[in-house]
Parts: sequence; structure tokens; C-alpha cells
Amino acid sequence: MSAGAGFGRGRLSRGRLSRAFGWLVCFGFCLAGCQEPVTEFHMVNVRGAGDREDFHQVFSECYYAISPGGRVDVVARRVDPDQATGLTVTQLVHMRTAFRAVPGTTFAEQSMINATVHFAVLDGHGGVCYEGAGFLSTEENARRGLLVGELERAHLDKNRSAGRGGEVFQRVDLTGTYHAVRNRAKVFALLNEMNRLFGPQPDYIPPPRHSDPL
Repeated sequence: MSAGAGFGRGRLSRGRLSRAFGWLVCFGFCLAGCQEPVTEFHMVNVRGAGDREDFHQVFSECYYAISPGGRVDVVARRVDPDQATGLTVTQLVHMRTAFRAVPGTTFAEQSMINATVHFAVLDGHGGVCYEGAGFLSTEENARRGLLVGELERAHLDKNRSAGRGGEVFQRVDLTGTYHAVRNRAKVFALLNEMNRLFGPQPDYIPPPRHSDPL
């Protein structure tokens, strides 16, 4: 699959993808003023030292599940029509921790722990998944079935692809906040869809070094 190839039918070029994302950014800011609280992510396309492109996205869906051993899975989804191509663009962010953070007791960070992060962009006929790791905070209201927190400093590289998905980003720096509803069925349905498209998720990738120049 070559860089700049389209997602399935229609062959989305890098220019058309940029226009599509520009429209989604504007739509995201509109939603941000209409919903409270929201799940939102700031994405930086890192093309090289000093060469960055910023996007802000509001996600309309966010779910979480906690395993008996304490592993936390949070999955956010945003689905939008691409007016330029007539395709539907879906974005998925999956954050997974090995254990739950207890504020004030987690070693190295008072309220944040290491998390594996996956960011997929697809249109139903193909897509690209960017993967890496960052730091995640979790605070649960078990009675209400809500989990809130923040993703900090996740650096992601293109790692898996499906169909004729093109290279939407070169490398992604991802940060954001989330407001998730407890729904194990939704979490695993979305994860199964990602795995069906892209294959098994890779092993845990350590967070980046602080000396990373990009």
C-alpha cells in the first residue's frame, strides 16, 4: 500500500484527506460548544522537526471496560461523512492500561500510568492504524458507570494497515481528555472490528523518551 493511496473506493489523495479533516475539525468545534462533558483529542501530524500540522477532534462515543484483573480499556469513536468523496470516515482511539492508577500512589506519576494507544482512521474499505504509548489517568464513578481522565504525550507511528488505506499522517502526537460510559459489549465490538481489519494488536510499546527531538 503506497503513501497517498485512497481508503478503498474513491482513492482519497493526501490533499482530499486534508480537506476532509479540515471540515471535520470545524464540525468538531461546533460540537464542542453543544456538548458537555465531551471526549476530545488533539492530534499533531509530525512530519519532521519543526514541521507539524494540528487537528482538534470531538468524539461522540466513548466506552470503557475493566477486567477482573484491573486492566482498563477505553475506546472512543467518531463517524463523519466526507463531503468531498461521499465516503464515511471513522476514527477510533483505543487506550489500554495494564493496571488501574490510584491517585497519589502510582510510582513515577501520582495519577497517570503507562498505556498502549491505538488510533485508527478508516472508511469501511481500508484504513491505517497508528500505534504507540503514552500516559493515562483514570477516575471512575462506579455507581454511575462513568470513567473520566486524560491522555498525555502519546507518540504513535503507522504500524498496521488494511485495504488501500493511504498514509493520513506520518507520525501522530496524541493528547486529550475522555468521558467514558461503562459498556463492555461496545468496547469489545469495536476492538474486534479493529482486529478484524488490521490483525492482532502488537505488544506493549514503552512511552517515548523525554529526549525525543520530534
